[in-house]
Amino acid sequence: SSGINAEYGGTVVKDSLNELKNRPVLDLHGYTLNQSKYLLQEAIKHYHHMLGRDPDYPRALTIITGKGLHSSGGVSKLKPGLRTFLAGVERIQYLEEDDGFKIRFRD
Repeated sequence: SSGINAEYGGTVVKDSLNELKNRPVLDLHGYTLNQSKYLLQEAIKHYHHMLGRDPDYPRALTIITGKGLHSSGGVSKLKPGLRTFLAGVERIQYLEEDDGFKIRFRD
């Protein structure tokens, strides 16, 4: 599978979060901004929980938003909304990339 590309629903999200250790990628292609915020929030919670328990857990997460080529006007709708969301999250640093973000988790 390609990281988290979960349906917007409880069990599927939970199963997909468990895949992050092996492939720390959250693929948000095709999701609305609200769905993306929800999935990202769940992934960040999951990371903070796992980092406290597993010293080998990856300390970075790649977020794929896409470049917005399929959005109206060819501009990503997710990126600006998620940028604002990430700016308010504690204990992370994020770097903006062409098609998304790279998040680093701090203690």
